Amino acid sequence: MAFLEKIRTGIGNYFLAKEVTKTNHARTILNMKDVKTVGILFEADNAEDIELIKKYDIYLTQLGKTVKTAGYIKRKDVVAYIWPEPLYISRDEINWFYKPKENFIANFVKEPLDLLIDTNLKARLPLMFVTASSKARCKVGRYSEKYKGLYDVMIETDETNTLKYFLRNVDTYMDMLNKQKV
Repeated sequence: MAFLEKIRTGIGNYFLAKEVTKTNHARTILNMKDVKTVGILFEADNAEDIELIKKYDIYLTQLGKTVKTAGYIKRKDVVAYIWPEPLYISRDEINWFYKPKENFIANFVKEPLDLLIDTNLKARLPLMFVTASSKARCKVGRYSEKYKGLYDVMIETDETNTLKYFLRNVDTYMDMLNKQKV
């Protein structure tokens, strides 16, 4: 099983790299004060992380931001009680190499976003495909040499850092940055 998983992931990374190179994205760095619309991508397998994303959604909404969320759940069925508001990508919505079906991607990326926050700390390919397809003006994610072309702003984390640490750093750095074209 691990061998097949490596093949799927390798093929997924190949198609993700192609997706990133074909996307014509003008890199923009925004200050959080200039952001009006935010998209948040998250892993929906951990109840604590889902609660944290809910609280972050509420926090951003209280700051006057319009927030749209999408979560990836590794199961085939989406359990509605998790949090009914966001869109969910389940195993039924991805193809063999982990790319979400076009209708899901189109549904999430159809609305323009100022900022997309990919809280995907484990580099889950379904969420990374959504990030690559997004028309967000500024994309923020975890630092990885492998995925440099995917994000405009990358936050340094390691396996010991939590989602809370990542979100705290997103707030800190996005408040520091000035609006500029890169």
